[in-house]
Amino acid sequence: MRNLKVLTTTLAAVLAVSSLLSACSSGDKATKEEPAAAGDKANSVLNASGFPIVKSDVSMRVFGCKDPNQAAWKDVLVLKEYEKKSGIKMAYEETPTQGCSEKRNLLFASNELPDLFLRADLSNTDISKYGMQEQMLIPLEGLIEKYAPNLKKLFDQYPEAKKTVTATDGHIYSLPVIRLQAAGRGDKIWINQEWLAKLNLKAPTNVDELFTVLRAFRDQDPNGNGKKDEIPLGLRDPGMVFNTFAGSFGLDRQLGTNANIDNNKVKLWVGDDRYKELLMFLNKLYAEKLLYADFYAQDLPKWRSNLSQALYGMFFIYASDPFSKVENQFAGMAPIKGPHGDQLLSTGSPLASPIGTFAITRVNKNPEAAIRWVDYFYSEEGSQFFNYGIEGQSYTMKNGKPVILDSIKNDPRGFMAALGQVNLVPGGGFPTIIVDDIVLSEKTKEVSAVSEKFTSKVMYGAPIFNKEATDKVVPIKADIDKFVQESAIKFILGETSFDKWGEYTATLKKMKIDELEQAYQTAFDAMNK
Repeated sequence: MRNLKVLTTTLAAVLAVSSLLSACSSGDKATKEEPAAAGDKANSVLNASGFPIVKSDVSMRVFGCKDPNQAAWKDVLVLKEYEKKSGIKMAYEETPTQGCSEKRNLLFASNELPDLFLRADLSNTDISKYGMQEQMLIPLEGLIEKYAPNLKKLFDQYPEAKKTVTATDGHIYSLPVIRLQAAGRGDKIWINQEWLAKLNLKAPTNVDELFTVLRAFRDQDPNGNGKKDEIPLGLRDPGMVFNTFAGSFGLDRQLGTNANIDNNKVKLWVGDDRYKELLMFLNKLYAEKLLYADFYAQDLPKWRSNLSQALYGMFFIYASDPFSKVENQFAGMAPIKGPHGDQLLSTGSPLASPIGTFAITRVNKNPEAAIRWVDYFYSEEGSQFFNYGIEGQSYTMKNGKPVILDSIKNDPRGFMAALGQVNLVPGGGFPTIIVDDIVLSEKTKEVSAVSEKFTSKVMYGAPIFNKEATDKVVPIKADIDKFVQESAIKFILGETSFDKWGEYTATLKKMKIDELEQAYQTAFDAMNK
């Protein structure tokens, strides 16, 4: 086996006297040691910089959720090599994705905690409950400050990423995936360039041009088969109503919900006039048979079948995987300019997402070593190692860039299954930075580049509310989200007249949308203290 070719990451010298208690939180149950004792212990175990991370044997019990394409974690190339490199032995207790949440919750309920949760899909509610409330997950910001220079640098460079993972009590209980490549964040706009060429049309730039192009797709048989089987605009599910053309009407998706942030003020817009205009626009598309008629049915297999046959003229999707055989028939396009001059692509996701990929529990005896273990993957070198593995064994260098070996790309088991022998990339959710997403096709990256400049410069993820806010917000939000989506479908299909808009907004008031908005405002203010 060839040795891993990596440069030694130099860390700042570890301060000699400090306690995990003072570094994290005075109320943290994770440590009972006096400051000097904690500092001495960390120094006795850790090397000040470089690898191995520890001076003596350190073992940790790790729980996580295993994607079907991943090998047993103990056999994954990157994890095996990193154990040798770091000197930390990980006892992996991965559980299949189906049933993983139940197993994870049982560990919390029975207080049978592992040392680490890794790729365990911790939700914001989990982080609130087991971090802020139960203190089973320890605060990490003090550890990051002292022992995680790569992550600290990223948080300094991208403060919105740090804000997204910071709970409303000011502590960080879990770590995210940080996607530096815009192509990895959110749906892109795809348009059938072959149809455009056949009809001598250009990609639309505004609402009027959009209708012109979609009507031509509907009426002029651009696929040339003599059938009226073309679907001009293929929205795949009801949720697409809120983030496809919303940006063209000045509506953003901030804080993980239908919200704009203007001058530090949070505005939930599902009762606003701009949103009404969006629904009227979609209603017109539907009435003219320009919009996929079954968008509300949530029949993904049927939608993907149409996509694989290139029956859509225009659609929104994250990547070209479901239609790779016909992907070259499509091109990227910028969002259309709306009636008020807005031109925003609001399908993006936050820089830091998902946020529950790594957490240290209060039973971990070496949290300093644990944070150093994960910090390597937040460096470009560590990210390359995680994504590509070992040169010669899983990748080669071409034009100064790593390229996965053809034997892996063309493996008869499939690319994802073969890659799952190398790393935990299949399924995502590993704590790292993604500089160049290896699972995205070049076509996807090309399409993304067309609209990247129209995305919000800063995207905030969903807040981590405290218990009181969670107990109050979650039921209100669930009821409002259900009502808003059901109402949107009825407005678009014409089942509810827009004359009823006043009744709709009055119902939102009764459902306490003002209280929900205030809860988001409070959480946003806490993020920005």
